[in-house]
Amino acid sequence: MSTSTSQKRHVTLASCTVRQLAVDLLSRKEASQEGGTVLLGAGASVSSGIPVWHKLAQQICEECAIQVEDDKHEEAVISYFNRPEVPYSQRYTFFRKHLAGKVPSIGYQHLAQLAKEGLISTILTTNWDPLAELAIFRFISLDCLKVFVRGEMPDDRIAEILEWRKDQIVIVKLHGDAQTRTFMLGAQETRNFSQALTEKLIERLSRCTFIVGQSAQDVDVLTLLLTAKRQQGSLYHIRFGAIPNEVDDLLQRANAQAIHGSQPSILADGTQVNIGDFDVFFSQLDLAVQQELTKKRRIQLRKAESSILNKEKTGVGYINYSRITDLVQHFTLEVRRVEPDLILFIDDPSAPGGMELKRRMMPILRRDDVTIPTASIRVEGSRGSRTHQRAVNHEDVVKLPMKKVKKVLILDAITFSGNTLNLTRDAVLKSYPNVSVILGVLVISQQLYQRMTDADEIFLSQQVTDRYEIFFPWGVTQTTLTFDRNFEGATVEGGRSVAISKRPWGTIEVLASEETTSVRLLTIEAGRKLSFQRHLCRDELFVALDDNIGLDICAEDLSRDANQYDEAVKSLILEKGDYVLIPRGVWHRTKASMDRVRLLEIGFGLYDQDNDIERRWDDFEREHKDGRE
Repeated sequence: MSTSTSQKRHVTLASCTVRQLAVDLLSRKEASQEGGTVLLGAGASVSSGIPVWHKLAQQICEECAIQVEDDKHEEAVISYFNRPEVPYSQRYTFFRKHLAGKVPSIGYQHLAQLAKEGLISTILTTNWDPLAELAIFRFISLDCLKVFVRGEMPDDRIAEILEWRKDQIVIVKLHGDAQTRTFMLGAQETRNFSQALTEKLIERLSRCTFIVGQSAQDVDVLTLLLTAKRQQGSLYHIRFGAIPNEVDDLLQRANAQAIHGSQPSILADGTQVNIGDFDVFFSQLDLAVQQELTKKRRIQLRKAESSILNKEKTGVGYINYSRITDLVQHFTLEVRRVEPDLILFIDDPSAPGGMELKRRMMPILRRDDVTIPTASIRVEGSRGSRTHQRAVNHEDVVKLPMKKVKKVLILDAITFSGNTLNLTRDAVLKSYPNVSVILGVLVISQQLYQRMTDADEIFLSQQVTDRYEIFFPWGVTQTTLTFDRNFEGATVEGGRSVAISKRPWGTIEVLASEETTSVRLLTIEAGRKLSFQRHLCRDELFVALDDNIGLDICAEDLSRDANQYDEAVKSLILEKGDYVLIPRGVWHRTKASMDRVRLLEIGFGLYDQDNDIERRWDDFEREHKDGRE
């Protein structure tokens, strides 16, 4: 056959773009269809440092001094290791140096994230390396992945488990596995699937299937592909090289679609990428999926943006004289609307906020000719402790002026857990069960505020804080119990929070635990700013280590033509100790003004600085470059 005819036949398969495939996968998921199947070959592991089978066979022949005829290195290796005098253990001895210690490339990590999203549920591989499972274990728990190795486990047993493991991600190692020291070589070992396993593999291959990193020349695997019954357009061959014409014809008859050659980059406008490369393909596919998901999460991202903009109120760590005066003024109006018969101020010797509140509120009430009876009630712990054997002074309770009192308002300056207020309320109700008690506090923790709102209780407050400590004019007040900083917009199920625990010597903040993270410390020189950027594969938690860090954000999908003065872009200033969660898909930029500032950045999810960064308005002309510059 002539070269021109061969080239013509190599493009007979219907073509498909990565973006089309991403939309198709998400549509299948929305229709509650099971995740797709990936068929991996040796080409998938090349960028991780493992050669394809032909080159590996060449190296083994050189190391073992195996004679080779007509450049048929694969056949020579198979023949050598199948000789009766060569022990089976030698397979591991010679292959392990080429397989051990390898790290999954970025393509495997994007594959793992697609599996975590539920878009891929089955991986069939002819490779011996453990790269796929290593990558997936970074993103999901051990009980969500099952690995089957032919040769280690009988075919019928694999088929039996595949039948009821439909809710898990599964990897089937068709030709063995280096971890179990099982290496199948040659047609006699790799073929001859049992009837039960054949049926289960065909069932998995009948779903949306990708052929990646291989030319589909394995007769046993190709037979399964051609036997599978699938819908039109559900078989994709991601080509990394030429394939024989006869295989091309067979795939065409199976209605396969080819994804190959140069295609526009998902994020880098105006650039082309080689989609046949394993790493590039899965990176681009994952980014296209995340881009579509970001569009669907637009309302959620706008809520997160509002929460971030509210940071200048909830994240305040210092309440100075003018601020406390303003807060008390407005809080007094709320107190008057309740119309209590008696106001009780918390008197805590170790935290004088309640009495300081009384000192500022009473002049306002007298000025407005409001005559509400007031009293103080002491709450303290053993030996001056704020946490140990904390109790209400019973003598203060029995001395309360309760004649004709029906509604009691208990006030304090700040509460993180509500324990002091609840302790006081319980003591009052125990002695005076017929009165109605309302709680009020000038500053309330975000965690408690949300809990009280959900409970639909009457609870007066003027300021919400997400901090675990607040500096007042009279000193610092800290939480005495476990406290959570909660953030909106995170892609993790159940949201994201920072757990804060007290110790005798201070405080522990758990920023990340048992998940894929990347941690970086950014130092921004005075007068400098980062590019306006977003990521599609990770959320970022910012912790301000200095005051006066500028932050621009935008939850909208900004066009390339938008400028940095677009009305959709919002700006705020972070203070030292502020925490801000930037969900994936939100545009953001940090900057310094007069002084150098430092920012701790914790990324949750896949960290891919080569692909997962989209830039706008960069002072250093890096709009089309990756995150390494």
